[in-house]
Amino acid sequence: MGNITISDPDEIVIVRNVTKSFGDKVALAGISFDIPSGQVCGLLGPNGAGKTTLFRLLMGILKATDGALHIAGLDAFEDRVATKRLIGFLPDDPIFYSYLSGRELLELSAGMHGLDPAEAMEEIMPVAQRLRLANDLDNYAEDFSRGMKKKLGLLLAMLHRPRLLILDEPTNGLDVESTHLFYDMIVEAAAGGTTVVFSTHLMDHVARLCSHAVILNEGTVVAKGALGDLKARYGDDDLETLFLKLTARPQPL
Repeated sequence: MGNITISDPDEIVIVRNVTKSFGDKVALAGISFDIPSGQVCGLLGPNGAGKTTLFRLLMGILKATDGALHIAGLDAFEDRVATKRLIGFLPDDPIFYSYLSGRELLELSAGMHGLDPAEAMEEIMPVAQRLRLANDLDNYAEDFSRGMKKKLGLLLAMLHRPRLLILDEPTNGLDVESTHLFYDMIVEAAAGGTTVVFSTHLMDHVARLCSHAVILNEGTVVAKGALGDLKARYGDDDLETLFLKLTARPQPL
């Protein structure tokens, strides 16, 4: 990775000229964008656009082939232990230890973040009750439904009060009520100063929740910025129409 020093107090996520290759396959090709602190940003793109690869790079799980990713001024890979203290991550398909209950997982996570488990549980329980998961926390997490695993994953992501929430398809597997609860909590987190980045295929939710968006297509950034600016720049008030225009595959002659 190039030795690039980048920091801006107003931008919690800074991505510069990032390429990620897996052998001959280029998953991301020289992408750059910023995400302002305290905003809700939608990461959009068709399947295979590179969204999950980007999330893994931001989490320090993968190392970029070239370029730099910084979280609050820290290198996402080289400083990955420190950056993980700043990030709450909800994967699309959370996987938990089969022999631990939901409560035990939360207490274990609290301890790993240097928190007092009892105090952390007392603080997170109102959120668990709100998500209608409190009565199930003593059951094995592996036996939870997909929607329940998503809820537990959100509790784990929020437990240590992260500065940045990264949510990969957060409402997959959720019913309508739980989806609205998730999004209410995203808005509240942002209002409290947390930056939220989430991927979704539901453009109406992005239009309602997000202040900013980054649109990926075939490993490149095809649009980025404040939603109002994007709509004005491309002449589309409808986000779904704009998305389809920017990610359309060329038609064969």
